[in-house]
Order: sequence, then structure tokens, then C-alpha cells
Amino acid sequence: MTSIGLLIHGPEVIDEGEAEEAIETLKEAGFEVEAALGGITGKTAVIDAGMQHVVDISRDMRPSEVMEDFVVRDVNFILLVNHAKTEESGFMLGEGILRRFFDRGGSAAEENISFVQLEYGSGSRIIIRWLLRHDDVRVYKRLTGVFSEFDERQPYKLESRCKKDARSNQVYREIKGVHPGEKIVVDGVVIGTVSSLHETKDNSVTLVAKEGKLVDIVGGRLIKHNLEKLPPLELEKVLVKTASVIRRTNPKRIVEGAEIEIGTDERKSQGKGREKKKKRACLFYSVDNLFPKLKDAGADVVVAVTIGDDTTSIAGDILRRFGIRMIGITDGDADGLIAGIGQGAALEQYGRFLPPDSLIIRLKPERDDIIGEKVKEEIFGGAEEIELDGDIEQQIKALKHRILHLAEQDIIGELSSPPITTTI
Repeated sequence: MTSIGLLIHGPEVIDEGEAEEAIETLKEAGFEVEAALGGITGKTAVIDAGMQHVVDISRDMRPSEVMEDFVVRDVNFILLVNHAKTEESGFMLGEGILRRFFDRGGSAAEENISFVQLEYGSGSRIIIRWLLRHDDVRVYKRLTGVFSEFDERQPYKLESRCKKDARSNQVYREIKGVHPGEKIVVDGVVIGTVSSLHETKDNSVTLVAKEGKLVDIVGGRLIKHNLEKLPPLELEKVLVKTASVIRRTNPKRIVEGAEIEIGTDERKSQGKGREKKKKRACLFYSVDNLFPKLKDAGADVVVAVTIGDDTTSIAGDILRRFGIRMIGITDGDADGLIAGIGQGAALEQYGRFLPPDSLIIRLKPERDDIIGEKVKEEIFGGAEEIELDGDIEQQIKALKHRILHLAEQDIIGELSSPPITTTI
């Protein structure tokens, strides 16, 4: 039986039911399917659809890292499944994933893998044959047969993304398929927005970097204070996305009990004696390592302290599915990547993302990172997690009190959610 590594990208293809459709179609055609999510933005969609036992979301891996994992396990036919906003942006995604795979050292495997993209985009469905081993020609023909409604497209030629001006020492990278008003995200950080249509040439913007720092966006506007969150970068290799929000679609169906299932059943499966497991409070500046922390068999995360508006809204959307409390430290500079949280969001907007018995603290402008560092140093002892002993409810109350005390000079508002109610 031929094994297919199914690389699923983003929430849209899950929300629309297309990932499930692809899996069922492949299995009915006699393929063995191993499915994994690339990136973190689709994880809540997988949970909502009740597909967490079908699609691996246990690790936080970028799409290129999922490819590497497949290759290491000798799953050498990789099928990318995506739902792009335009056909062009679908091409850009496939090219970007493949290029990053090569940049990470996957070029040695270039002759030994097949990489094909199923694009469930707006308007038409297409299949792109990026790489195909000679031994997989028949497999590809079977795929085009079972996905006969997909039109075949020729892939882009993988050429250098960047140009360098020797005089100015500036590096330029063009990003195609953008829409006015979209956020430009570099390695998970919102660094700018796309300008209005008359300022954007051919639906593209160009990032400009010098000496490892972004200095301009041709056809866009830099968000300068966010650039501080980026380490020195190689513009050729960074992962760039553009989007209005990170989840453009609403799920066509939500599996009842999905929140309970991933919040309790998986933990029960880790063995008896849950009461003996360590209880932790964890500090998060981003959601990049949130899922691995939640799935750690050695300890239970009972409260998450989140720093920053976007981190707080994204983490809250995840944590409420697990029933884990949150203390969010924000200052009102949200970039608006989450539907329902606009730029400079009002504190009340966070209510829909709050897990039970949680607290959002709104600070004066540009103070969340500063207070976050104080919390890390004075409460977490310079680490990003602490163990909670004794009465957990009292420990969490004490943690809230200590954070409020540290931030009291900068607090301009608070938002709390009611505790979990239980019936006997």
C-alpha cells in the first residue's frame, strides 16, 4: 500500500471540510495516509472539527519541518493540502514551503521525495506537481484520477527571492498576491501592513532589509515598534505571510464535546495518578510552544500568563478549549490578527476569548513587555515556568495578586471571567 504524507496547512482547509474530504478520498483509493498539521494557526480548527486523532497536532512544527519529519520516517510522497485566498497565493505558499525545506538542508533529499500540492482555493481547485520521483509517476497518475476535478498547473521555477544592491548593501524581497490592508507577518511577527491599492504595484509589496534588519516596505507601512521583536534576519530565508486575520473561515461544523475531549481524555490516557502530577504556571510571550507545554505528560499547566495583546487573544482562544486559566497582560496594541479583536482593541473584546476564572490586565501604552519582564524576573525567577505546590486555587489567587501588585502603577483596566461552575 502506498503511503502518503499529508501536510495540512492553515485553518481554512479544515473549516471548509476539505482536509477531511482529501483524507477520505485518499483512503478510499487505497492509500495509507499519515496526516500532520504544519504551523500552529490551524490547531484550533482541528480541535473544533474533532480531527485531533486523525491529524497530528501534538508538535509545533512549521510546514518544512513536517516535510523533514516525513522524510526521516521514509514517507517520501508528500501531499500539501491548502485553501488559499487566491491561486497566486497558493503558488507562493507551495514555493515557500519547498524552498524553506531546501534551505534547512533538505536539498540532499531533492531526488528522493515527491511534493505535490492540492489547492482548494477560491474559484477553482488545482493540483501542482512541484517534485516527482520517477518511481512515483504512477502514484501521481492515480492522484490525478481520484482528484479528477482538480486542474493541473505547472509549478513556478524556484529562483532566488531576493536581489541585493551592492552600493547600498540593501536586500529586496518581493511578496506577491497581497491585498490592501493585510498584515505582513515575518516569522510570526506582524511587521507592517499592505498599502491601499493605488500604492501597491501588481498586488505585491517589497521588503527591504539592511544588515539583518528590515528598513522599509515598498507598497506597505512598517510597524516600527514590532521590529524589536525580530532577531537579526536573513531576508531570503524568513517565513513571510500576509493575512487580514489568521482564521478567515468559520467551521462548517463543530464536534460537540471536542473541548472536553482534548482537555480531559488525552490527559487521562497519560495514566493514573493525575493527582500526583506536578502543577505548573507557565509564561508565554508567543504561542509557538503552547501546545507542547499543554501535552507534557510530566506536569499539568493549570494557569498561563501571557504577555502582549495578540499572544493573549490567540492563547485564550486555545486555552478555553482546554479549560485552562489565563492571566493576560496587554496594553491595547493588538495587530488585529484574530477575528473579533481589532487593532487597538477595547478591553471588553477579549471577553469572548477568556477561559473560565481568567483575568486580562490592560496597561498604559507600551508597558506590557516591561511588566512582563518584571513578572518573569520577580515571580518566575527568570524562568518561564514555576511549580505550584499545595492548594492550587490559593496559589493561582496569589499569582494574580502578585502580578496586579507589580503592575498597579500602570493598570488602566481589568477584565475577569467567572469561575467554572460544577453541578453534583
